Amino acid sequence: MRIRDRKLLSSDRDYLYFALQIDYPGKLNPQIDVDTFCDRWNLSAGDFYKALGDLKNKGIVEAISNQLNLHLQETV
Repeated sequence: MRIRDRKLLSSDRDYLYFALQIDYPGKLNPQIDVDTFCDRWNLSAGDFYKALGDLKNKGIVEAISNQLNLHLQETV
């Protein structure tokens, strides 16, 4: 995507958070098809999972289940 090409969001963590907000606006528990999501946002699966772990460590993602039903913390 052009956002990555222009270096507007340089970290995978920030880019993933942005992509989740675009694809799943207002959803606190999105179910994600990882392969489709990664293809759409030009991420490798490894980068996706690493960025997801970073988001969890920052407290933005509350829980990650085996099926990737994410529980995102509501932001004010």
